[in-house]
Amino acid sequence: MRQHWEKFIKTLDADKEIKETYVNLRNAFKREGWTEKDLEKPPYYPTDIMRNFQKFNELRDKLFFEIKSFFGDVDFSDYSDYLKNVLYKIDLKTPLEDGDNKRRDTWDEDFE
Repeated sequence: MRQHWEKFIKTLDADKEIKETYVNLRNAFKREGWTEKDLEKPPYYPTDIMRNFQKFNELRDKLFFEIKSFFGDVDFSDYSDYLKNVLYKIDLKTPLEDGDNKRRDTWDEDFE
């Protein structure tokens, strides 16, 4: 069941700036040639990535406290899960190099 605060975010596009900042981060990661594994422990820290990372965290927290002030008892882990799902769509649109070019499926769909 969708939470009221989720409807609030979607209706007002309250996470728009968060998504834009995340897209900027993903594009910077691609520019640097980073893999998904590199994101776990970045090899170096370019200034624009650090600035956008800080901006992303500030926007994420600001929106959380805003919905918490409107809706009361909002669980941060639920909010984080919601954002992960939203940001995953951006990950799919801006994939990073994974260093593994092998197919990851069983090829079953090729024979249907």
